[in-house]
Amino acid sequence: MEHHIKRDQVIYAMSNSHEAVKRVQPGDRIVFETEDCFSHKITLPEHRLSSDFDYSIVNPATGPIWVEGAEPGDVLVIRIEKIELDTQGVVELFPGWGPLGDKVTESHTEIVSIQKGKGHFCGLELPLRPMIGVIGVAPAEGEIACGIPGTHGGNLDTIQMTEGATLRLPIYVPGGKLALGDLHAIMGDGEVCGTGVEIRGEVTLTVELEKGRRLITPLLENKDAYFVLASAQALEEATRIALDEAVTLICEKRGMTWERAYMFASIACDLHISQVVNPLKTVKVRIPK
Repeated sequence: MEHHIKRDQVIYAMSNSHEAVKRVQPGDRIVFETEDCFSHKITLPEHRLSSDFDYSIVNPATGPIWVEGAEPGDVLVIRIEKIELDTQGVVELFPGWGPLGDKVTESHTEIVSIQKGKGHFCGLELPLRPMIGVIGVAPAEGEIACGIPGTHGGNLDTIQMTEGATLRLPIYVPGGKLALGDLHAIMGDGEVCGTGVEIRGEVTLTVELEKGRRLITPLLENKDAYFVLASAQALEEATRIALDEAVTLICEKRGMTWERAYMFASIACDLHISQVVNPLKTVKVRIPK
């Protein structure tokens, strides 16, 4: 069965307190209309963020949906089939955002038109790389703002979160309560100024369940590799979490001892940064298939 969820059904924090907007079965296809991270309030070059910008309403996520049969201890399998983009997006600069934010004295807006598979930025034609910035489930307790990443998913801002990829997330509450948004038409690893090309769009995906599977942090998969994702206050801690889980996964997949799996990680895997601009930083360990 296919379900369609409009972009006016959004949340600003992942929480079990939110009522599901749709109940779906494993194997169902869901089409999510998504809002951009600024709720479509910046559409012209003269539109800029002001000092009273409200961070509590950033990165709206469409949903959440309830997946029948999903229980704590299971894993939600999300297969991203298609990402369709609006005809324009926005890149925003703001004082304090990103590693060089202390050099930014005032906000600045660039509108990027999307035409024939290209993004038009300051006279340049850039190839599109559509991706999902925010995708997550409800945490076990409390709420986590959509702008924050974690073991539940959230604002992972990982460029491999795109068409053809499969994301696995640990489930903490009955139904899982999946929501997503914050699409980017183009973004580089790190998202260093604080934004990619922020854009509205539509995401088509299917959901499935893996019952009773051990998983402690998001696991992304494409045709070539697995990506273990971890987020923490400091990059060093995020690296430790991601690498520890990656070595464990190698042990499981290849039957290696821990020592050999750690060696394999050193010679065949790649450590990359997904983003350095959110309240928690996200790294990824790429494990080649």
